[in-house]
Amino acid sequence: MTDAKKYNEFAKKYPGVIKRRVPLSRYCTFKIGGPADLLIEAKNPTQLVEIVKLAHQLKLRYLVIGAASNLLFDDAGFRGLVVRYLANNIEVDKTATTAMAWAGCSLNRLVKHAAMYNLGGLDFLANIPGSVGGAIVGNAGCYGKAIAETLIEVDLFNAKTGKVATVSPKELDFTYRSSELKAKPHLIVLSARFKLLPDNKNRILKAIDEEKQLRWGKHPHAACAGSFFKNPPGEAAWKLINAAGMRGVTVGGARISTKHPNFLVNIGGAKSKDVKKLAAKVIEAVKKRMGTTLEPEIRYISAG
Repeated sequence: MTDAKKYNEFAKKYPGVIKRRVPLSRYCTFKIGGPADLLIEAKNPTQLVEIVKLAHQLKLRYLVIGAASNLLFDDAGFRGLVVRYLANNIEVDKTATTAMAWAGCSLNRLVKHAAMYNLGGLDFLANIPGSVGGAIVGNAGCYGKAIAETLIEVDLFNAKTGKVATVSPKELDFTYRSSELKAKPHLIVLSARFKLLPDNKNRILKAIDEEKQLRWGKHPHAACAGSFFKNPPGEAAWKLINAAGMRGVTVGGARISTKHPNFLVNIGGAKSKDVKKLAAKVIEAVKKRMGTTLEPEIRYISAG
């Protein structure tokens, strides 16, 4: 079955709104990306499961995204279906000091919502511009902490089996900025439960604001996907990039930030090919000058 026939068949069976040929640059923090053939917004776990089941049944290529704050889309877009998971419900159990959040919820919203109950332990996640689902897949974190440490359990939908299962963090093989989920895109995060700590609302909100100001002072104010490269063991990627003389280097509309060299920014009209070429230059320069091979933290999504 051709892609066009798959799209028509999907449209016949799916009762909701389907957008066609929508630029993905609208839905990611990099502001880069061509049109997705189909795009749907899922508002709850049940809807997401139904959409993915139908796509899998029709053998339709699909991609589930949240905030897309760690993604680089191709200039040609995406041949298939992109599903934006916007489910952001949160339930806090003050007695058990836990919180359940749907995977489409922003990290900032989760942390601040828990703070309203004088519960903390997630503060370090508040100013990371991502969603719960994406953060779990990439084991997001900062200051030596990671989201995996805060998890109790994760609800996953297996697109291959059509079943939902609840798993423990130990089953997801978390490592620095990665997890088993990165290599198994058929396992989709629906929701997660977090362990919290008794705290003070005002202290938490003050700490979040102070850390936000710190980030504002040292990070570039431009379209980007955050830290582009992982920190090699015992080293800081930005220091290696700076020492290799790459600060400020530009390719097309993409530039190594002069403010923080581990940020590759879109200075206006950048293409994914610009970012990829610039990243390759950085990897080559750091390897040649410092003897270290940098590994991208962001995920590139090919067109097809």
